[in-house]
Amino acid sequence: MFPADFPPDDLEFVPGLPFGRHGRSLDLLRLRARSARPAPAILHLHGGAWVRFGRWAPANVFLARAGFVTVSADYRLAPGSIFPAQLGDVGEAVTWLRANAGAWQLDPARLWAWGVSAGAHLAALLGTGAGTRGEPAVQAVGNVSGPMDLFDPALSFGPEPFPLLGGPWAERQALAAQASPVRHVSGRSAPFLHLHGLHDDEVPVSQARRMHAALRAAGVPSELALLDGGHYVNDTHRAEIETRLLDFFRRELGH
Repeated sequence: MFPADFPPDDLEFVPGLPFGRHGRSLDLLRLRARSARPAPAILHLHGGAWVRFGRWAPANVFLARAGFVTVSADYRLAPGSIFPAQLGDVGEAVTWLRANAGAWQLDPARLWAWGVSAGAHLAALLGTGAGTRGEPAVQAVGNVSGPMDLFDPALSFGPEPFPLLGGPWAERQALAAQASPVRHVSGRSAPFLHLHGLHDDEVPVSQARRMHAALRAAGVPSELALLDGGHYVNDTHRAEIETRLLDFFRRELGH
């Protein structure tokens, strides 16, 4: 259920737009009073450890009010669907946005993505061209507390199945490599902003540091901001995170 005050009066909310081949849907949120010119678009991908939750358009209110066409998309969940099903779904959301750019007055050349935790992981895969031979599907990525490297020594995988991979990490290392955004970084990757809690005990801060270092080594613009908080830093520092994300996307816009 959305908050009682959603959507705000100044925003147009269009829920349940179908996309892709697997019965997924997305919600669109944008200003009611807007220019006739196509606007940049931002795709939000929800968190939930790849196993729960669904699209959450309220996360995009601050971006829609800034003039962006925003979308929040579903993707198939583990363990019923294992990687790369999730990447395939969010890639189809990007394809839908570009194919329907005219209908929704968005600029297909200015499409960005952000997410928290599992959603940030999928946004990072889009921004590094995973599954598209290194050609990024989006032009900028906001990463809030996302897993970036499934081979980070700071992560501890036991013998139990890892839902995203469909089995124990030790038995799915080739798939883990495909699912690690850091393994797809190249000079063609999109610019990134990383926001991560210093005391995150679910996705260690080393994940953001390793991705930031890999992007910088490849010559890709990357910003890293470490915040005093844990994994739910998006809740405890929401105003700061929204401000930093909005500033980042505006800089990518060029003003």
